[in-house]
Amino acid sequence: MMDELSFGSCLSLAALATILLLSLLVVQAAFAAKETAGARLPPGPWNLPVIGSLLHLVAAPPHRALLRLARRHGPLMLLRLGEVPVVVASSPEAAAEVMKANDPVFASRPRGPTVDVLGLGGRGLIFAPYGEYWRQMRKV
Repeated sequence: MMDELSFGSCLSLAALATILLLSLLVVQAAFAAKETAGARLPPGPWNLPVIGSLLHLVAAPPHRALLRLARRHGPLMLLRLGEVPVVVASSPEAAAEVMKANDPVFASRPRGPTVDVLGLGGRGLIFAPYGEYWRQMRKV
């Protein structure tokens, strides 16, 4: 009687854990779909809920896997490396277009507490955020 009870409780616990995991995956997929609903994103391979597009990169060396994906989806594609969306530009023309269109975004530097201490709060040329102050400091 004791063995049947422990087996039944283990089975019910496993079923409960499976249902909980599946519900978490469904909720995560719903949030990801809601997050990207209004954005026009480049094409990319299919994704799994937790690992994203990483499954496409394990079959071959990374440079060959990316070449295969670029041939299928074009020079500009969206990969999800885990939960992080990454836009990959695989041709010089696509990279130049992305860099030209988003130049101020790439010119800005991330700020944090270490940069604030070492860079004097962004008052110097090296750690200053891109903008009018940075252009004036560069002229000096």
